[in-house]
Amino acid sequence: MTRLRSPAFGVRSGLLALGLGLGSLLLSGPVQARAGGIAASGCSGCHSGGVKGTLSMTAAPASFSPGATVELTISLAGGYTDGGVYVNAGDVGDLQTISNQGLTEVSSGLVHNQPKPASGGTVQFRFNWLAPATPGAVRFSVYALGGNSNGRSSGDAPLEGTFDFVFGCTGKTFYLDGDGDGIGRSDFSMLGCADAPPMAFVPTTGDCDDYRKTVFPGATELCNMIDDNCDGQIDENAVPVELWPDADGDGYYDARTEKMGTPKVGCAGLKGWAAEPGDCQPMNKAVNPGVMEVCNNLDDDCDGDVDERIRPTCGEGWCRREAPGCDLQYCMPGAPVKEKCNFLDDDCDGETDEDLDMCPQGQTCAAGLCVDSSTVTLDPGAAGTSSTGNPGSGSTTGTGSTAATGSSSATGGSANGLAASDSSGCALGARTSHGALAVLGLLMTTAALRRRRARFVA
Repeated sequence: MTRLRSPAFGVRSGLLALGLGLGSLLLSGPVQARAGGIAASGCSGCHSGGVKGTLSMTAAPASFSPGATVELTISLAGGYTDGGVYVNAGDVGDLQTISNQGLTEVSSGLVHNQPKPASGGTVQFRFNWLAPATPGAVRFSVYALGGNSNGRSSGDAPLEGTFDFVFGCTGKTFYLDGDGDGIGRSDFSMLGCADAPPMAFVPTTGDCDDYRKTVFPGATELCNMIDDNCDGQIDENAVPVELWPDADGDGYYDARTEKMGTPKVGCAGLKGWAAEPGDCQPMNKAVNPGVMEVCNNLDDDCDGDVDERIRPTCGEGWCRREAPGCDLQYCMPGAPVKEKCNFLDDDCDGETDEDLDMCPQGQTCAAGLCVDSSTVTLDPGAAGTSSTGNPGSGSTTGTGSTAATGSSSATGGSANGLAASDSSGCALGARTSHGALAVLGLLMTTAALRRRRARFVA
């Protein structure tokens, strides 16, 4: 089985994010999901079955300059009766709330503080954004939920999308180049200033394997059972490669040394020979860089770590800890503390922010922060139509993804995502499982994670 990888941050970070989510799903026990939004990245873990819908973002004005304040509108269209949203701008500019829009400012962005009623089947949230004083680009990440007000998690539609804008420069689309070979992958793009590509992005696309620096259009085809030049064919008119002895036949050799034997030139796949390096146990076929790590006190994938992120865990909430080995009986949960308003299960009882005395008098716990109770007011707003901006001066047009329905149109930006981004500011007061809620808690804002330190592994 091929290991999962995160193109932007490497194998370790990608597996860690996945491990946190999967490990949380093992928890059980019902709790009440909060109507205040969750500043996290997706909602499909606990809400599903909703009608098809679209997610869009528009800017007024459509084109804006550095230092300007622009009003942005997020629209959830799909015959909904209410909805929720979480949006962040990646630490670019300043997100600002507008009165009676049902949004609360948190350290990482804006999140709804109550489900907002729809108007004509569409839920809209308006907010302001202050652009930086110098030219640049911004990506808004939006995670939303279209609800049906049935008091349950069924019949709701999670939606998500990313929306790109430039200000003070000419816009150009760039593509993620994870392996640094100068050619980007076509399935992940970002708008940026034409003369200032985003980090790790390039203007050229077409890479068919963004994890191998030697694979890209125009590369030399080698005899290695890989489509090196991205033409859809394997080893056509191929150049033979250097092969080294592979004693266990797992397709990987240990090192290029005289001790390992004499190399030969040929094609990968030849019995007893390998073209890929990195085998840390050349006599054990079950151990090589291409296998998944299992809990057995061995470094199965030859990355230098033993049983990373796969040891059994114990404890609830922030008391959750990892066992020192593969035996659960030696796992010791952490000590609970008094519950605080931070969307964390501080007292480790399986519920989050449940105490009534967490906030000063006159304040309400919403989205993990104590806010003035008088500010929690809503205006249904008016359903509107989205407009397409100018890629060269203010915005670009793209699509957003809807977790429950496939893809949906999203005017005002390009929507692309790496694997493992799956939740949102989505709790609409429905009953849900502790496991699903735990996923949202573990994946929520980085700022909240800094407030309390503990190890979480799957």
